[in-house]
Amino acid sequence: MKATSVSNPSAKLQPARARVKPADARRRKRVKLSLPVHIRPFESRLIDIEDVGEVVDFTQDGLLFVTCMPHYNVGMRLIVTFPFGDSAATHRKFLGLVVRREERGSGNSGVAVRFLL
Repeated sequence: MKATSVSNPSAKLQPARARVKPADARRRKRVKLSLPVHIRPFESRLIDIEDVGEVVDFTQDGLLFVTCMPHYNVGMRLIVTFPFGDSAATHRKFLGLVVRREERGSGNSGVAVRFLL
C-alpha cells in the first residue's frame, strides 16, 4: 500500500465560503476619494518626521494613503490627521497601525492604516 501525505487535511473539509481571501473579507465598504492626510510616526525617535500623503480610500476603521516616503513598516504606529489642509472644515487625529504596505511604482507606496483610537 502506498502512503499519501496531506499537508493540511482540514483544508479539504472546509466549505468554500470559509476560504475567503482577506481582501474579500472587509467588514465595511470603502469610500474612494482623494484628500490630503498628515502622518507622523508615534515613536519618539521618529517624531520629527512628517508626511503629507494622499488618501485613496477610507472607512470608519482605517484608510489607505499613497506616499513617496520609504520609512513605513507593518506594525508601525502613526498619528494620522484626516482630513488635512486649509480647505478641511475640521481636522481629526487618530492613532493608527500600519497593516499593509504595497509598492505602487514611480517610487510611491500604498500604506494601509487601521485606526486604533
